[in-house]
Amino acid sequence: MESLKARRGDLSGPVLAILVTLILLAIGAVIIAYFTLLAGPAPTPVLVVKDQPIAYQHPSVATNAVVEVVVANIGTAQVTLKTGSGGTTLQILSPFSDSSNSVTGSPDLTIAPGESTTLKFTFNDGWDTFKDYRSASARLVLVDTAGNTIAQFEVSIRIIGGG
Repeated sequence: MESLKARRGDLSGPVLAILVTLILLAIGAVIIAYFTLLAGPAPTPVLVVKDQPIAYQHPSVATNAVVEVVVANIGTAQVTLKTGSGGTTLQILSPFSDSSNSVTGSPDLTIAPGESTTLKFTFNDGWDTFKDYRSASARLVLVDTAGNTIAQFEVSIRIIGGG
């Protein structure tokens, strides 16, 4: 009779295992809730190409071609694009190949969340090649100031005054 009274207050092994499992699940749910609800996602820039890029004859240097590409930041963090050597590039892929361009404007372009900017690429002595076509396809590579490739796009360029 004494042995039954002594065991009455103890938890059995299976009940103890179920309680420990429930406590661990509750702790896991709290950790997941913290990272998804309270901490929120990390700020990230997300760049997109808006509208259709256009190419036209340079207004003051008749032999040069200018390609304008509008890039928007729809993300939650600002990004600064490197536009000098080893930075953002536009390479014409077809119907001809040309990668001898440079971004005109400031050395670095900062795009805040919700804003857009126009990248202007100048192809020196390139208008004679552009003017024979109505459109061209190109690869746009956007690089930040740390040298990281932020985005790559294949774009179709409408050539104004070409064809």
